[in-house]
Amino acid sequence: MRVRILIAVALVGALAGCQESGFDESKETQRPLKVQDAMNPLNGTKVPGQAERPATLTADTTGDTLALKVEPVVASDVPEYMRRQAQGVRVVKDTDLSAIRAGTPDVILGTKEKQGSEYGDLSKIAPTIMTEGDDWKLNLREHGEALGRTNESEALLTDWDNRLAKVKHKLGDRKVSVVLGGGKQLGPVGQMVLEDLGIPTGTGGAEVIRLRAGQEWTDAGGLLAARQCLADVAHRL
Repeated sequence: MRVRILIAVALVGALAGCQESGFDESKETQRPLKVQDAMNPLNGTKVPGQAERPATLTADTTGDTLALKVEPVVASDVPEYMRRQAQGVRVVKDTDLSAIRAGTPDVILGTKEKQGSEYGDLSKIAPTIMTEGDDWKLNLREHGEALGRTNESEALLTDWDNRLAKVKHKLGDRKVSVVLGGGKQLGPVGQMVLEDLGIPTGTGGAEVIRLRAGQEWTDAGGLLAARQCLADVAHRL
């Protein structure tokens, strides 16, 4: 009997040790983290374990931050489609260093394409994380990592898959194509959304959906732009 008790105690201890060594984001975010980004891909940039005062310099960083339920202290790009979510956020001119500094951010989010030349000055204000490229899903993951909210960013991508499935069900077997008004060209987010839906552009479909060329369709936004594009299509089906 005593041997069985000792074995049981040992098993409990081993299980506790496994749980302790497993990934617990709440513990990880209690200390600074290193994030590899476009400007520092090898050594990474040290950021707060969980940022609370981000400055966002592009539409995708602003939208993703809001979707992760963090309010930027300053933002320099707030398109029409996210105005409701961004109510109360102080808007500044792009890379207005004095205005960004006045917001006392604990992390700054931008893109190499737009703010790469300002990286040195920005990183003197706060740790600066910049993405590169137009894949909004990969960028959302990096924004979640930079803000110490990796689990939340994965949950948002799962939610996206669920929203997408509902619109695909509504689309059914209909052969539709999409044309933007005013002869505007699709931006990278709009392209990815239509690819996810399996909808081509142009007038070749049996049904042609003509959409207003809002910024969600023409600019390089993030998750909130993708959601708006999806809602635009769903509304016309």
